[in-house]
Amino acid sequence: MKETIDNGFIPYFDTNNQIPLEQDSRTESYELSEEDKDLLDEDFVIPVNDLCGSLIGPTDVDYLNAEQCKLMLGWLEQRLKEPVNPRLETIYRKLVEFARKAIKLDTGIVFDL
Repeated sequence: MKETIDNGFIPYFDTNNQIPLEQDSRTESYELSEEDKDLLDEDFVIPVNDLCGSLIGPTDVDYLNAEQCKLMLGWLEQRLKEPVNPRLETIYRKLVEFARKAIKLDTGIVFDL
């Protein structure tokens, strides 16, 4: 998952970007293991895709804009009120942080599972 920091800047899709993404100060990344991706696929992908009209999933890269991040944030906040796998809880709390920044900066989050 990558969160864009600079308003309107989506580095993942910027093929002219000369700075390696890992070194670009306008992004934050959160690395996922294969096990994490499986957990997200089981608990997160379908409800969030249905809610946001997105295509998050294995082998797909998708970008949620600020409006979609608002929808996802609401889902995450509700989901965290229920029992959840401890690893998913950690990931969801990071997503809440990313979503709030994306909404504040009117940008978004790139998902690459």
